[in-house]
Amino acid sequence: MKMNKLLALCIILITSFSYAQEMKFSGVVNDTINDQPLENAVVMAVRLSDSKLLGFTRTEADGSFNLSGVIIDTMELVVSHHKFDEKRYYIIGSEENNEIHIPNIILPEQATQLDEVVVYANKEPIYFRGDTLVYVADSFATKENAMVEDLLKNLPGLEVDDDGNVSSQGQKVTKVLVDGDEFFGSDPTIATRNLTADGVEKVEVYEAEDETSSNSEEKIQVLDVKLKEDAKKGYFGKVAGSGGFNSEYFKDLPNGSGFYEGEVLANYFNKDLKVSVFALGSNTPNTGFSYRDASRFGLTNEMNGGWRSTMGGSNLNGLPENYKGGFYFSNKLTDKLKLGVNYTYNDSRLTTEQVTNSEYFFTDTTYSKQDSSFNEQMQQSHTVNFNLEYDLNKSTKLSMKSNLTVRNEESLNTNESNFLNTDGQRFSATNVRNESKADGLEGNVELELNKKFKKRFRELDVLYQFGYTEMERNNGLNSELYYGQFATPDSIFDQQRNIENNTTGHRVTIDYVEPITRSFRLKFQYKLDYFYGQQATSTFDRTPTGYDAYASLYSNDFSNTRMENRGALGLLFKGRKQSIEIGSRVRNVMIDNLNNESGEVINQNVDNILPYLEYSYNFSNAHKLRFVYSTYSSQPSLDQLQPVRDNSNPNSLVIGNPNLQPNYTHNMNLNYNKWNALKQSYLYAGAYFNYTDNAFSNSVYYSPTGQSVSTAINVDGNMYGGFYAGGGIPIFKKLLSLRPQASGNYYKSNSEINNVMNTIENYSVDGELGIEMRTDTIEVSISAGLSYNDPRSSLSSGLNEAYTVQRYKASVFYELPWRFFIESDAVYEINSQRAEGFNATPFIWNAKLNKRFLKTGNLVVHASIYDIFNQNIGISRNVGTNIITDVRSRIIARYFMIGATLRFNNNKTKADEGRGHWF
Repeated sequence: MKMNKLLALCIILITSFSYAQEMKFSGVVNDTINDQPLENAVVMAVRLSDSKLLGFTRTEADGSFNLSGVIIDTMELVVSHHKFDEKRYYIIGSEENNEIHIPNIILPEQATQLDEVVVYANKEPIYFRGDTLVYVADSFATKENAMVEDLLKNLPGLEVDDDGNVSSQGQKVTKVLVDGDEFFGSDPTIATRNLTADGVEKVEVYEAEDETSSNSEEKIQVLDVKLKEDAKKGYFGKVAGSGGFNSEYFKDLPNGSGFYEGEVLANYFNKDLKVSVFALGSNTPNTGFSYRDASRFGLTNEMNGGWRSTMGGSNLNGLPENYKGGFYFSNKLTDKLKLGVNYTYNDSRLTTEQVTNSEYFFTDTTYSKQDSSFNEQMQQSHTVNFNLEYDLNKSTKLSMKSNLTVRNEESLNTNESNFLNTDGQRFSATNVRNESKADGLEGNVELELNKKFKKRFRELDVLYQFGYTEMERNNGLNSELYYGQFATPDSIFDQQRNIENNTTGHRVTIDYVEPITRSFRLKFQYKLDYFYGQQATSTFDRTPTGYDAYASLYSNDFSNTRMENRGALGLLFKGRKQSIEIGSRVRNVMIDNLNNESGEVINQNVDNILPYLEYSYNFSNAHKLRFVYSTYSSQPSLDQLQPVRDNSNPNSLVIGNPNLQPNYTHNMNLNYNKWNALKQSYLYAGAYFNYTDNAFSNSVYYSPTGQSVSTAINVDGNMYGGFYAGGGIPIFKKLLSLRPQASGNYYKSNSEINNVMNTIENYSVDGELGIEMRTDTIEVSISAGLSYNDPRSSLSSGLNEAYTVQRYKASVFYELPWRFFIESDAVYEINSQRAEGFNATPFIWNAKLNKRFLKTGNLVVHASIYDIFNQNIGISRNVGTNIITDVRSRIIARYFMIGATLRFNNNKTKADEGRGHWF
C-alpha cells in the first residue's frame, strides 16, 4: 500500500509540475479565396533547437483550433493544409508568455510556375501511403540520444513491452526490418536497442503474407525502420559484466551460490555491408535461456522442437548456465548479388528440481500421486546459416537459403513417485532413473524464383525446399516398482536403448496470380511434398554378462513414406474499401508405414477438400474489420500409429494405434481495430473458434496400482473458442494513458478413461487495467489483473474446482540529479483454490541504481537487488483429462549484482541502454 501511495504521489506531483510548464495556442484559420473557415488544417508546434514535434492538432469545421500541453520553449508554430502553402510563426515561450491567440491566420496560395510542377514533401507527422502507415520520425520528441525503441514507444498506436516485442494497434508485429531488410539476423531488438533514434527518417507499418506458414491466407504485421542517408554507416557495440551472490551464500548454506553475467557485442555497418560478433555467458535467468534473451542476438534458430519447449520462457524454472558466441556477415557484392552468412555456438545447461502433487479422479474412486524429481540437461550446438540473393533483372529474383546445425545433448532425470489412497496410505511407488546421450545433424536448403510480369499484379513464384535430419540417441533406463508398503521392489527394469532416426524431405510449391480486371484476380497454387523417414529402436535387458538380452516388446524398426499432391484455386476481389478472397485447396495424401521387423504395412490414402474464405472491410485506413475461415487436416504421426510399447516412464506406458484416421479442422477468426492518430488512441477486438472432427485424443486405462496405458484414438466434438479486446485511451491531455485488456476462452476435449467417455470443459476469463505516464525524466506503469479458470469434467465432480490468480504490477524509471537514475518493478500475485501448500502469494520486488560516467554517459555502473523479499517461487497448475496437477519448482530467488556496461558508437555520443528491459 505504501508503494502504491508513493507512486500516486509521484503522478500528482509530476502532473502538477507539467501543467505549470505548459503553453497554449488558439486561433482561427481562414480560406480567404472562398471566404470561409478552413477545416482540417494541421497546426504543429516544433522546437527550434532540434526540430522535434512538441504537439499538434487540426482545425475544426469553423476553422478554430486549440493546442495545449506544449512545454515552454522556443519554437515554430507551423500551420499547413494540402491545398495551400504553409505559414510559420516563431514563438519565444516563457511563464509570462504561455498563452498565444492568433485570431485570423490566412494561408498563402500554393506555389506554381508555368510549365513546372513544384512538389512539396508530406508535412504530416502521421499519414497513410496506400495500406502502409507512415510515421515521420523527426515529428516526435524523444529524449537526448535515444534509441529506436524509445522512438517507437512515443509513436501513437505502437507499444513496446519489456522484452522488446512491438505491437501496432493491438496486433503483434512479427517482423522488424531496417531499410526493408533484416538487420543483423532476425532479432528485432538488435536494431531497436542499438540504432539511435535521430538516424531514423520514418517508420512504416504494413501487412504482409506469412512466409513461414503453409496457409497462404495467413498475414503478419511488419515494421520497417527507414534510415537517413547519413545514418547508414558506422559502428556500435557494448561490453557488459556483473557478478553477485544470493543470501544463502552469505550464510554459508547449501544452496548458496555466486552469479555472473557477461556480454560482448560489436557491429559495423556501411550501407549494404553489415558485420557483427558477439559472446555472452551467464548463470542467471537474465541472460541465456528465455526467448527474449536468445533473440537478442538473433539466436532464435537455436530454439526448435524439444529445446524450445523444455527451456523456453522468461519465467525460467531451474538453475541455468549458458554460453553463446558467433558472428554475422551480410553484404551486397554487386548490384545484383547479395550474400549473408552467420555462425552461432551454443552451450546451454539447466538443472531443475520439482515437487508435484497430482489428484486422479474416476467415477467411483480417487487417489493422489506425489512426485519428487531432479533433472540435469545440457545442449551444445554449432549452427551455420547461408543466404544468397541474385536479381536476374528488375522483375526476376532468385534466392537461396540454407542452414546446417550439429548438436549433441545429455540429460539425467530421476523421479520418485508415491501413490496414495484417500486415507493417505501408500499403495504403490516407483523409482525411475533415465540417462540419455544424443548426437544429431539437421540441414535445410531453400531455392526460390520470383517473377513479376509487365501486366500489373501478374506474378509467378516457384519454391523448392529440401530438409534432412539424423539423430542417434543412447538411453539408459533403471526403474523399480513397489506394491503396498514393502521396501523390496516387485518389478525392475534395467535396460539400454539405442534409437536411430533419419528423415529426408522435398517440397515444391508453385504460386501464380493472374489479374482478370483491375479488381479481380485468380490465384493458383500447386504443392508437392515427398517425405521419407526411418526410425529404429533396439532395447536390451541386462543379464549377468551385460546388456545383451534383446527386448522385442520395447523395440521397433519402421520406415515411413509420405507423398502429398495439393492444388488450390482462389478468386480475389480487391476494392477501394473491401476485399474478399474465396477458394479451396484439393489434395491427396498417401502414407506407407512399414514395420521392417514384422513386414506389416500400415497404408493411408486420404483425399481432402479444404475451402477457405477471407473478407476485410476498411471503414478507413485506420478503421478495419477482418474475417478469416480456413480448414486443414492432419495425419497421425508414426509415434501414434506404431504398435510398440514405450516404457521410458513406467507409470505411463504408450501403445500405438494403427487404425487412427486423419482429423479435419474448421478455424474462424474475426478481428477489428480502430486507431486515431490525433487523439493517440486505439481499440482492438477479436474472436476465434476452432472445431475438429476425428480429433486425436487418448484412451487411458489405469491399473489398480496407479500405472496407466495410453492409446491414441479419434474423437468428435473437440473445440475451443474465445474473444479478446483492449485499447489505449489518453487522459489528462495525453499525460497519462489507460490500457484496458480483457479476454475469455472456452475449451472442450473428449477422451476415454477406463473405457468411459470423459468430457473436459474449461471456462476462463482474464482482465487487466493498466495506466502509464511518460515524461523526459520519469516513467510510471501500474496495472491490476485477474484470471479466473473454471474446469469441469463429466467423469468426476472432483475436477470441478475453479481457481483464480490475481496480479498487481508496478514499474518506475526516474532520472535523478548528478547522472543517477533508478529502475524498479514489483509484482504481487495471489493464487487461490489450489492444493494445500500451493496457494502462494509471492511479492516480487526488484530494484536497480545506476550511475553514468564519461562525457557521453556511455559508461554505466549499476547495483541491483532481485526479489528483495525473497519470495520468488515457481508454482503452476494444470487440469488434465482426469487429473489436477500442482507443481512447485526450485528457482533462483533473492540475489545481488554489481556491474558495469560500456556502450560505444562511431558518433561518440550517448547511446542510451533504454528502459524497462533489465529484469
